[in-house]
Amino acid sequence: GSAAEPVSHLPTTPSIIIERRKAQHWERAVSVAMPAADRQGSARKRALSPFGRTWMNGLYAKEMKMPDPTITAVIYFDTPPSKETCMKEFEEHIWPLYRFNSRVENDNFLPTEGPMDRSYHFSEQEVAGEADVDAYAQSVMAKPLLRTHPLWTVTLVRARQGRSAVVLRVHHVISDGLGLLFAFLPLMKCEDGDVLQKIPLPAMLLGKHAARARPPSGAPPRDRAPRKRCVGPISCLAGVFKGVQMFFRGVFSILLMKEDAELKCNASKASRKPFLPYNGQRVFTRMPPVPTSAIKAVRTAHGCTFNDAIMAAMSGAFRRYLQEDLKDPLVGSTECKAFMLLGLPRPVDPKDASVSLANSILTPVFKLPIGEASPRGRLRQTIVMCNDLKSMWYIMGIKMTTMFLTSVVPTGIMRSITSEAVSKCTANLTNLPLPDVPTTFCGQEMREVQCLFVNAIPQISMLSYNNFLHWNVVADPAVMPNAEALGRHLIAEFDALA
Repeated sequence: GSAAEPVSHLPTTPSIIIERRKAQHWERAVSVAMPAADRQGSARKRALSPFGRTWMNGLYAKEMKMPDPTITAVIYFDTPPSKETCMKEFEEHIWPLYRFNSRVENDNFLPTEGPMDRSYHFSEQEVAGEADVDAYAQSVMAKPLLRTHPLWTVTLVRARQGRSAVVLRVHHVISDGLGLLFAFLPLMKCEDGDVLQKIPLPAMLLGKHAARARPPSGAPPRDRAPRKRCVGPISCLAGVFKGVQMFFRGVFSILLMKEDAELKCNASKASRKPFLPYNGQRVFTRMPPVPTSAIKAVRTAHGCTFNDAIMAAMSGAFRRYLQEDLKDPLVGSTECKAFMLLGLPRPVDPKDASVSLANSILTPVFKLPIGEASPRGRLRQTIVMCNDLKSMWYIMGIKMTTMFLTSVVPTGIMRSITSEAVSKCTANLTNLPLPDVPTTFCGQEMREVQCLFVNAIPQISMLSYNNFLHWNVVADPAVMPNAEALGRHLIAEFDALA
């Protein structure tokens, strides 16, 4: 089981296959179509994809005043790598990737002439303790990266007491979380084999790198369940009708989204219309790690997936937080939704990480069943909703809507739709698996990894690493005071479900 299990159930729909091929061939096709003068020499520019242009030029309405979409990864170490080691590793493995050696200009990646600028991309800070590491990460997480340089930086934050950290900041135009994971694999090592094989990712996300397991020599062939086929025209029509129904559910889950209730963890409805503005007030709250054994115990007890257990427990944690900490009686509507980011299949080439970097994600909407009083009842409702994410038709509806908004609809209308949608939800949630064994980064063992992202609504970011789920909340403290209580409640929910 892994934090990526919902992705493992994503079907390889025709639209996903098409988009995977588009991502693989986009820059090559655009490059061929460019005038010869633009393709001369090593400084060949590559056009941003429609999704890339959206990240670079703004996903939301200007009135929201959102900061640049920058991913901030904080890697904690007992003994951090040296700055010199980090620079050498990045020069050898990361700088050759065009998205990391290019600045973005006029909707194109334009490679930088000459070697990597060490003085810009790498810096060092000394702080008193581990809490100051977190404070530093919070202080930079919303700051824009200079567009005169490739859009990434690395800061080594050395603590005199407690853990130190490497703080890596990357603009979302370069890649999404899954793409960055693949890009940094050459910097990661584990004792007992290929790091990629230690990451609990579904095989379909590993492209050509994944091979179907074969039975040992001489073993009898496995029995396979026969495929379900339509029996008669009525059965086939019923199947098609259900599929079309799920397709439009996917489409309208974003376009006709219902506004969340005026819960005490939400801004007022008046302040969310037409859009929820960004006020610059965000706090990074690092939560207690959750042993993955606790999550697997729930999975075993109820026959659900790893991610079913996480989402049910998160729903219960929100309910407890609202009732016990914010004194919300939860009377009337309890509509509470979260955007749930899912990575899509992409090509994986161990010799060229560039093919994996193109942003390829979906943002389905997940209704948190906080109105259900019992933990088991919340789990049952969660399983039903997670099953929607396993529907080929439902995923296709969301995918086609995303393509339509980023590629066809005028930018102003697209920004209005996305701004209204995010303003109607309670939270945004991401979940990425890392190796499930101790792993080094630039020669030193990682002890914990956190991912920070600033959003218009509370951002919940989870990463599973070395048998623990590490997670945090980045939120407006006026909306989510005492956010650390959510961490205690999540652990209590797993205990209640086990």
